[in-house]
Amino acid sequence: MRLGDRALGALTLLGAVALFLASRQFSPLPGQKYGAETLPLAISGLTAIVGIWLILQGLATERGAPLADVVEWAREPAAWGRIAATIGLIAAYILMSDWMGFTLASLVLVFALMLLTGTKPLPALVVSVAAVLVVQFAFGKLLMVPLPRGEILSLPW
Repeated sequence: MRLGDRALGALTLLGAVALFLASRQFSPLPGQKYGAETLPLAISGLTAIVGIWLILQGLATERGAPLADVVEWAREPAAWGRIAATIGLIAAYILMSDWMGFTLASLVLVFALMLLTGTKPLPALVVSVAAVLVVQFAFGKLLMVPLPRGEILSLPW
């Protein structure tokens, strides 16, 4: 699937603006220098920089390219199947994460998404395990955000 740098940059920039506006709604924590909005604001700033960079790169490299070349990926039926599979996987994650728990549900999601993008199974598994463990450590231990443990762990085996 190929999306032009300008279009991808515009979507990234739009996401950064949405994240910025949403994070401004978070209330500050009493007695703390940093509130709940700190991390989302930092991420939105970095995302905006990436979006602007993609737009500028797209303008430099795609100058004069016809629009049909930029959206060529949309003609492939397999691309639409991958989009549908991605949406289905995310919906399944939302529905199953309380039952499966964050670790198992995230591992399945990341692994499946990497396979969808054409990554070979062994590297996909290694990266998936590493990514899930890092995210679980960052949110569960450092930020002390409770992640779903999962009902599956409490089943009598």
